[in-house]
Amino acid sequence: DLYKSQLHALAGRSGVKQLTLAGGCALNSVMNGRILSATPFESLHVPSAPADDGTALGAALLAYREDHQDHPPQKSALTPFLGSHIDQDALERFKAFSGLDHEDLPGSMLYQKTADLLAEGAIIGWVQGAAEFGPRALGHRSILADPRPRQMMDKINACVKFRERFRPYAPSILHEYGPDYFEDYQDTPYMERTLRFRPEVRERVPAVVHVDGSGRLQSVTKIRNPEFYPLIEAFYTKTGIPILLNTSFNVMGKPMVHSVEDAFGVFLGSGLDGLVIGHTLFKKNRGI
Repeated sequence: DLYKSQLHALAGRSGVKQLTLAGGCALNSVMNGRILSATPFESLHVPSAPADDGTALGAALLAYREDHQDHPPQKSALTPFLGSHIDQDALERFKAFSGLDHEDLPGSMLYQKTADLLAEGAIIGWVQGAAEFGPRALGHRSILADPRPRQMMDKINACVKFRERFRPYAPSILHEYGPDYFEDYQDTPYMERTLRFRPEVRERVPAVVHVDGSGRLQSVTKIRNPEFYPLIEAFYTKTGIPILLNTSFNVMGKPMVHSVEDAFGVFLGSGLDGLVIGHTLFKKNRGI
């Protein structure tokens, strides 16, 4: 209520209908999901890294602009994918010496094969491009699974993430299907908002529905997510569900993986069934 009253006062003083939030409070996804319905603001932007990590980056950009007045201003939000890139030499070494079955697959075949495995119940580590800068996995350093089996959440908590059973997982959804699955749907590119699932769809994807009927979602588009979108699209074509369970590629107490070595460490030390790095699919030689 205090936060809502402050936002009402801010809207009244400024007359502005667009709101940008930063700082630690902007990580409160439940609050973020209620702002547009509870305040006069008509649009909300929360950056992918709104807390100390992102404000440090913003301070650096501001200092640069002050020293380079002729530098054109940023016209759109910075990409959240500012982290480390895949080391191709390291990847080639693992392909040569790991002893794991692997396939190099062109784009469409990679998405189809991975979607098939996910639909069959496999849990897949997914590594693409530069890592995310910020607290959420957005399809570059993700663990992915089928959201339809109710027991999938318990399986990942017990065998992959090694964390408490009650902790929920996020739905990554094709943006155009958002209104079909969420009440008062809002475009949510960075998992920055929690919205309520429509009651009639909750049983379709129980592994990503929290106990209160909500989900901290990621809206996936072709432009923002050129490698992630076609995978979810392939899964939708196969299953009729435009959603994947998405969680950060790490185990409890450890940071998100960044390097090829990090990814293989989690893959081999957990219950992951497969690992995709770039366009290479690795399997654990157990029939998936």
